Amino acid sequence: MNINIGKLIGAGVLFVLTIITGIIVSRSSRPLSTLLVTIHKLIAVGNIVLIGIIIRQLITAGNSVMTSEIVLIVLSAIFFLSLVATGSLLTREEMQLPGMVLKLHQIAPALAGISSILAVYLLTG
Repeated sequence: MNINIGKLIGAGVLFVLTIITGIIVSRSSRPLSTLLVTIHKLIAVGNIVLIGIIIRQLITAGNSVMTSEIVLIVLSAIFFLSLVATGSLLTREEMQLPGMVLKLHQIAPALAGISSILAVYLLTG
């Protein structure tokens, strides 16, 4: 394994912080605090970048990448992109959104986390 365990722990901590700040933002009153939303977004984007770096390092470490790993990486990317898209929609005050947008934003973190953890696990194994 050619990955620093500190990066894996850092990604886990950032993921938990993203969830915690997301809960704080969702429970805050409207209009949403720009500071809270910004902190939440910066932590989330930082985590996405860190996970991307980890996966890239694992792939370039000479590991053969199987189809299942590629599928998990693509799924992770899709889930993270859906989180960015739905999150940006949810911060818009003037828009009336279907409840599905909020539900997707609540479910996608678990799916992104699971698919990312599985991808890293398979790439390190």
